[in-house]
Amino acid sequence: MAEILGGCILKLSRITEESRRARRRNVEEEISMMAPHSFFRAKHQKAHSLLDQRYAERVQMWCRISYSGQVGARAVSGEAILKDLSKTGCKILGPAPSPQGSHVTLLLDLKDGQAPMRITDVLISWVARDSFAVKFPKLLPEERKRLQEVVWKNLSLSSLDNRRTAFRIL
Repeated sequence: MAEILGGCILKLSRITEESRRARRRNVEEEISMMAPHSFFRAKHQKAHSLLDQRYAERVQMWCRISYSGQVGARAVSGEAILKDLSKTGCKILGPAPSPQGSHVTLLLDLKDGQAPMRITDVLISWVARDSFAVKFPKLLPEERKRLQEVVWKNLSLSSLDNRRTAFRIL
């Protein structure tokens, strides 16, 4: 009796799983037909993964930057390309001027009609072979506002293509 009951439960669980898969396929097909934008066709993506874990929205933006700092007693300086920007930090293409955890000064040409923005005491938070990321220190309200305006101006549908949310409600 136990074998028969166990076999029935196993068969029932297979049927239930197959019906779940069929329903999931139907829903995915309906979504892809109703919504032409790739954002809505994220078939294998969990809903919670659509929410970016960053505190501030980051936008792709290409412009020149200059940096300067110190590694021990040696002064370092150079130019690189800003790849993306948020009001809390940015990613920069080019070799890192200093190791992770060190501080530099950045001069950002934000292409907003104002003089380049100078930010001191910027923390190098991440380093790769050909790029690095920085976190901005506590900025003055007008500096943070200027960065936020540049971010808002450069927001576009590319944020949707990356399957990230543009806003977070806290």
